[in-house]
Amino acid sequence: MLRNRLIALGLLILSLVVISFYGGPISYGFFFFVLVTPIVSAIYAAVVYFRFRIYQKIDAKVLVAEKPVTFYFTLQNEELFAFAGIKTDFFSDYSSIIGLDPDTEYELFPHTGIEKETTLICKYRGEYEVGVKNVTVRDYLKLFSFSFKNKETITVKVIPQLVILDEISSLEALAVTNVDSYTNLTEPDVLVRDYVPGDDVRGINWNLTAATSKPMVRKRIGENTPAISIIMDSHRVSKEPDQYLPLENKILEATIALTYHYLERGIRVNVYAYQSGPVCLGLENTNDWGSFYNRISDFSFDEKSTSDKLFGFTSSVPDIAKSSAVIFVIHEADEAYKIMKNELEKGTASTATCLITDEGISAPDTIVIGYDDKLKEVLS
Repeated sequence: MLRNRLIALGLLILSLVVISFYGGPISYGFFFFVLVTPIVSAIYAAVVYFRFRIYQKIDAKVLVAEKPVTFYFTLQNEELFAFAGIKTDFFSDYSSIIGLDPDTEYELFPHTGIEKETTLICKYRGEYEVGVKNVTVRDYLKLFSFSFKNKETITVKVIPQLVILDEISSLEALAVTNVDSYTNLTEPDVLVRDYVPGDDVRGINWNLTAATSKPMVRKRIGENTPAISIIMDSHRVSKEPDQYLPLENKILEATIALTYHYLERGIRVNVYAYQSGPVCLGLENTNDWGSFYNRISDFSFDEKSTSDKLFGFTSSVPDIAKSSAVIFVIHEADEAYKIMKNELEKGTASTATCLITDEGISAPDTIVIGYDDKLKEVLS
């Protein structure tokens, strides 16, 4: 574009020189042609600017972080003349477009459009704009260009992804097994029932099994006590989305992954947080997973949900101290956290800490997880 502008400027200077030395209708005609052409070109680009149309569509109403979804956008020319050059710029802070060259320039003939099918990936949980952010239009001589913000952007709701953790070697020190879960769940009773696939073999009544020639397991009654307690940080650290979105996404992702990992292995889980008040999400078995996932996906972080409020609440919950293990998912190892951790370690509960931060720090007895780290790699 710079080259074309220099050529236009050179022709204008040349026309002025010709007029000065020779004059005549041809010289003046050449001068006015060189002078008017850029003006017409600028007007053309301005008309395209105001008359250009963009249409966007996504194949899903609710998106999952890091999961690709089909994204369509259409560039439409509804005028009687062609649009020479159209370029699109996409939102890239929290999402990415796969399989499309951002430097591609499109030419649209009258009453035609170009529909592109590509892939959209949202990086973080939350609500934000995706798709076409800005459009740049240029004239046919490549002298002028106008960039403008797309007025009809798409705002999507993104929920956190579920990461399946096959093994968590970094948390083996907790020594949480089905033995812990079985002990904490209930006390055995004399009642029995038929064995069904999935029952713990340690609950089989072998004497009755031998007498009836079919597997029988003891029924269990008593007070339900969670085997695992997860304390989730719910403080919003900033008003700027680029600071709080990655952090909150990873906190929820870690909490969801850990909850599912233990729940799938028959270990009960209670998740504690603070959201304008104490929050306790208890999961007895995998049947509770759907409601828990929906609830945690809509969880709202708040600047007022400080660690003092969170640990002030959780330190007074008796079930946490009775847990086989307590896992902290936090963004900062402050004094309130240290006090509660020390109190728990004086009892029988094992503790572990997942520190979510992007500062590249290390801490003893702490699993540090960066915003862009893969949980399978960090926890395995």
